Amino acid sequence: MTDFGYATRATKDIEVMYYTDLWGVYSFDFSDALPTGDVISAVTVDAYIGNVKHKSNLSEFTDISANLIDPAYVPQIVDNTKVYVKFQYPGSDYANQKASLIFEITTDSLAKHPFYFKYVKIRGQET
Repeated sequence: MTDFGYATRATKDIEVMYYTDLWGVYSFDFSDALPTGDVISAVTVDAYIGNVKHKSNLSEFTDISANLIDPAYVPQIVDNTKVYVKFQYPGSDYANQKASLIFEITTDSLAKHPFYFKYVKIRGQET
């Protein structure tokens, strides 16, 4: 479940596996979620283990942003309405779990709004 159009290269969920490090780039399209005429001027992307919802208290969830989102690839705004993100395998501590993404979007009208993407599945090592 997501607040906006599906990510490219994915039908529902994104899967990151131990042997697919530096996975992506994924394009998240916000064109149908933005107010008419607004474009994205800034974005931050965070990742938390579990089912994070709009009303969730984030202090109750494990923040894995630094582990899951590739630090060498800053999320990019493309065509004013899309955000490109690249993932990395966050380590075996998070294997076989799901992560929720939170996109904090700022528009050119200075409006700010969080958008949620579920899920990034973190797979363990297959034997």
